[in-house]
Amino acid sequence: MASSMATQALYLSTNQLYCEAELLACFQEDGQWIAVLDKTVFHPQDEGQPGDTGRIITHCGERAQVLHTRKVGNEIQHILDHALPTGMTTMALDKEARQLHSCLHSLGHLIGNIGLQNGWQPVRANHWPETCHVEFAPQAHVVELDEQTIAQHLGRLIAAGLPVQISTDQTGTRRVGFGELTTLPCLGTHISNTSELPADIRISTQFQQGNLQVRYHIPVAA
Repeated sequence: MASSMATQALYLSTNQLYCEAELLACFQEDGQWIAVLDKTVFHPQDEGQPGDTGRIITHCGERAQVLHTRKVGNEIQHILDHALPTGMTTMALDKEARQLHSCLHSLGHLIGNIGLQNGWQPVRANHWPETCHVEFAPQAHVVELDEQTIAQHLGRLIAAGLPVQISTDQTGTRRVGFGELTTLPCLGTHISNTSELPADIRISTQFQQGNLQVRYHIPVAA
């Protein structure tokens, strides 16, 4: 039984890792159990960021793992490992995964700004672990950017401890930036301050059909 309910997306305005929410429907579709709640802190998968994982616990103590989160229309669907009854619940994110995704997404914004400041226009980006990159098209006047130069710029932005800035423009578009840097359209999650980013960031660059592609990676400790 598919549902059709708008979900309040709390992740757009808070970095909360948990919240109370009402489970409105839980149904099976293509062999998967899907839960829809009135609101959620779970970020759904999109082209730029993976969906959050975690758990949902009912007030009676029943618990299910959230294996994946996706958006269908205005509805955010939580893929569960088994069914849960409707009613009030507590939902909690996997903290480590969310922090990594937020760091990678924020790094993409910083790299986007480095490109803008040197005559390169961001045209597309992906912030998934292992495939993170920002692609730039050259403008009229560009400054050459290589791995070392980008790493130096990033180091300064991280050391500056720039706070995140989230706003909505006159068209209703959510925009995200850091400090006084240019804000960019974004529906993803971010860290609160650039000082949260690790110092060990791997950068590589390559050109494809005249565009500059900057790849980046945060090594994960064994």
